[in-house]
Amino acid sequence: VQKAINYSMTSFLTTGGIRGGRKQMDKKFYPRSFNMGIRRSLFRHLDGFSSMRFGEDIDLSLRIYKCEASCRLFPKAWVWHKRRSTFKQFFKQVHNSGIARIALYQKYPSSLKLVHMLPALFTLGVAALIAMLVVGLALGIKALVFCPLLLIVLYSALLCVDATIQNKSLKVGLLSIVAGFVQLVGYGTGFLRAIWHSIILKKSDFQAFRKNFY
Repeated sequence: VQKAINYSMTSFLTTGGIRGGRKQMDKKFYPRSFNMGIRRSLFRHLDGFSSMRFGEDIDLSLRIYKCEASCRLFPKAWVWHKRRSTFKQFFKQVHNSGIARIALYQKYPSSLKLVHMLPALFTLGVAALIAMLVVGLALGIKALVFCPLLLIVLYSALLCVDATIQNKSLKVGLLSIVAGFVQLVGYGTGFLRAIWHSIILKKSDFQAFRKNFY
């Protein structure tokens, strides 16, 4: 399960490799706190981590760039980081990450990129496909049943084949289908939920997401 989760967090097929990988679309590396080292003088100058509950490490990275310091990735420096061990834990993690992205957007509007919106678009797309499938079954329209199923099966097969090759394990490949959908839908629902509560209803994080706090 951890290998499947790791695949979904690092694969371009799930946007994980684009949002957090080495070759990023905006050409900048934003360290997360599980693999971050920082000069004590700079950390003190920035007053450390902010009071944000979600995304506080990315917030620190953004403030590093804002004060004209820099971040650097050392590809040969390995960090052994344990992934979540259940899909329930993983869903909670990525859901909170989706919430954090909107909180970061509110502080730094320019930090929101198209790639951050893709899981939300995927989530809405899957919801639309499921709705089409239900309507197709109810009305007996084969095209409305076949097309959604075909798209979901093709994407699932792509995840499975790629993950199987990378991990040399069919079991990991099959679990990666679940991990991929959990990663995208978890992040996407968190992103959409935060838009509703934080931007539309203008609630604070502690009002809107109290149950999400660890």
